[in-house]
This record gives sequence, C-alpha cells and structure tokens, in this order.
Amino acid sequence: MAQPPLNLPPDDRSGSGTPALLFFPAALAGKQFAGPLVVVVDTPIDFCRWLNDAPPEVQWLQVEGLLGEPEIWATAARKASAVALDVVLSQPGTEFSGLYRLADVRNVRDVRVTLPVAPGFSKALRLASALQLPVRLLPGQPNDALVEELLVAVDFYLHDPSVEAPVEFFHSFLASQRGVLGSDLWMILEQDPDEYRRHDQQGAPIYPEGALPSPTRSGFVTQFEQRLAETGAECSGCRWQSFCRGYFKWPNPDYACAGIIRVFDALAKAAGEMETDLAAWQPPPQEPTQPPAIP
Repeated sequence: MAQPPLNLPPDDRSGSGTPALLFFPAALAGKQFAGPLVVVVDTPIDFCRWLNDAPPEVQWLQVEGLLGEPEIWATAARKASAVALDVVLSQPGTEFSGLYRLADVRNVRDVRVTLPVAPGFSKALRLASALQLPVRLLPGQPNDALVEELLVAVDFYLHDPSVEAPVEFFHSFLASQRGVLGSDLWMILEQDPDEYRRHDQQGAPIYPEGALPSPTRSGFVTQFEQRLAETGAECSGCRWQSFCRGYFKWPNPDYACAGIIRVFDALAKAAGEMETDLAAWQPPPQEPTQPPAIP
C-alpha cells in the first residue's frame, strides 16, 4: 500500500534502516510532516479536507467508520487528488454492502479494503474481490468458527474467477512458497510496531505490551520470538515459524495454532499444485512461418 518512503534523518529511522511509517489521527496529523505519514480519518470533514489537501508526505488515508456516508465517496470518485485510501471495516459481516460505494472511487485512485477476521468477514471479502479491490485481512487469534470461515475464504481466493486483486496474507504466503523472498506476517499485515508507528488521539505512541516505550525502540518482533522460545511455545517446532514469527501468539501467547496451521497448510498445498502444473505445462508448438510467395 505504501509509496516509496521519504528520506529521514538517521535518528528517525526504524530498526530496519528504512523510515518508519507514522500513523496519526487527522486532528494531529497537520503537525507531522517530518516523514512518511498515514492520516487516520473518521469524520466526513476530516476525510474531505485530507483528500483534497494532502501534502506529499501522506502515503494514504486510513478511513474508519465512514462507509455509510455516500456523499464523501462521490467526492472521492472525482480526481481532485491522487491520495490512496485504506477503507477499514470494523463489522464486515454487516457493513459489506457499503463497499459498492467504492466501485467508482477505484477508477481514480488506489483503494484497499481492510477487514478484521470477524464473523461474516467473507461476505465483505467476496464483494471487495468482485469490485477488484485489494484486501488486507487482519486475522488476530481466530476461534474455531473463524478458522473455518478462513478456510472457505482460502478456497474462494484460490478458485473464484472474480479474484484479480491481491488478498493478504494469502497472496504473500503463496509467493513465499514459490521462492519469492519477502517479509514476515507482521510486516505484510503492517503490524510490526517498529515499522508502523501508531499514535492515539493525544499523540502518544501506541505500543504493544512489552515493547520499549521509546521512539528509538527496535526489535519488538525478535524480542517477542525470544520470549516465546524461552517459555517453550509451539512456535519452535512449527514449519511456518519463519513466515509467521509468532504473529498468532499475540496478544495471548497460549493461543493454540492448530487451526491457523490448517490455513497455512491449505495454501501450501495449493502452492505445490501450482508448481506441479507449471512444471508439466508445455507451450503449444508453433507452426513454421511460410516465406511470402514470390509473384
């Protein structure tokens, strides 16, 4: 989603050596132009203000709770600016029908839909995919019923012809199985607190419990992995550890991953089948080109 980050002074850079992306509520974002920025908007006034007057530091607007406001989406469908949108649904099972309002918006700007894995999320996933909108799923720690819905979503993603835009984290997992070097799940879902630094309405940094409360902190995911290893968590023997890096052990490290491993296994099986199909595929023979007839 993010555009290439801007250059920042060395002391403002995250532990990866690239600028951290800062998330600020709209009321505070106007004072934050020292680096790449995401503005969180949750009122029509803030949405229209930042949509029409976003400085180049703004990578995208994170839009919350506004899918039911048809007027602002009519505004967004006009090419007054090129700022991208990440439309977050808090209750995807009931809000999904409002995604139709994004059909014209996607013609003039980048739009992504972010869905928590909550009951009924697959309805929103299906509609977003039909509208050719990329989707970011935030799985959290799904219970058994949500694991089953995730498995249905995997099957839809793999086999439904309407799916043309990426669905994360499915898309990056399949790429990793095909040998494409990429990021871990924390980074793919923009949840690594060292790289994606969120702030509350008072401007205070929002840290996961256990992260160091300092703007120069780094290595939260590594530290969390170390804690899991010290407590004997199941991650150490998991074949998907290098991709997940303990993501599904947060915030409750006692969460049992058997269900989510089924999701990974289903995606890995599909990746293997793709590999087999590609290896067996032969291009059709080309007919020899006949020289032009000489009159």
